[in-house]
Amino acid sequence: MIDMNGSGRRVQELMEQIDALPDSGARALVQECMASLLGFYGQGLERILQILKRGGINGQKAYDELIHDRIVSGLLLIHGLHPVDLDTRLREALEKIRPYMQSHGGNVELLSLQADFAHLRLQGACKTCPSSGVTLELAVRHAIEEACPDLLGFEVEGAPAAADPAHTRVAPEWTPIVDAPDLEEGALIRAPVLGNPLIICKSAGNLYAYRDRCPACNLPLHLGTLDAGMLACRAGHRFSIRNAGRAADDSHLHLAPIPLILKDGTVQVSLAPDPSDSRAGVVAMDH
Repeated sequence: MIDMNGSGRRVQELMEQIDALPDSGARALVQECMASLLGFYGQGLERILQILKRGGINGQKAYDELIHDRIVSGLLLIHGLHPVDLDTRLREALEKIRPYMQSHGGNVELLSLQADFAHLRLQGACKTCPSSGVTLELAVRHAIEEACPDLLGFEVEGAPAAADPAHTRVAPEWTPIVDAPDLEEGALIRAPVLGNPLIICKSAGNLYAYRDRCPACNLPLHLGTLDAGMLACRAGHRFSIRNAGRAADDSHLHLAPIPLILKDGTVQVSLAPDPSDSRAGVVAMDH
């Protein structure tokens, strides 16, 4: 699978190297060549869309699939050919992840979109749990980066504040969980990731990831039981996995949720950033 963000960064690096060429004639020649090549490809993409639009039902189906494909969509945006405006794509991205947000006891609201900058608000989840906010915020970020690479940035309200306001947000790294797609309803598995013991569990058709530790007694959770969305350790402490891991009998206790998404057809989790370093704030899109 092509890494669009990585490819974009590499193109930017090459452009900077071209701009730094000492020979002005060579620099101008390379820039003209690139502009001509981009124009040539842009004309080809435009012609493809025109042909598909005239192709009846089957052509329209292919057209719709192409404009929603992550890679093709990025190319269309580069050439100014994408037929779906930014506002529509942003709302579609949020609608796509809304069931996931709701399954974790949260939601997301678009407050405004001005000058290609979005203001969002996280809702619900466990207000006393910083890592639940990180989980939902990363899901939002992933959806937006895929559907709206032309968005200049976005601000998220409702995520926990960082202990260090100078902390610089880094892009999360995702690790695939090979056995997660085969998990049966009501089941849980232990999944060590980068030396960190996690559990993956499934309830009401949704997958959840938590650190493999009971916050009340420190017992490993993978030795416990899962019933009707309630996870119980061997000592009997119970937590709602569909409500950000909130304890059934103590609103101040909760599990430590781990961001989990479906990415490139696989189940993946992210251990970064650390919940203790999380914050709400401005996210600049990586172009």
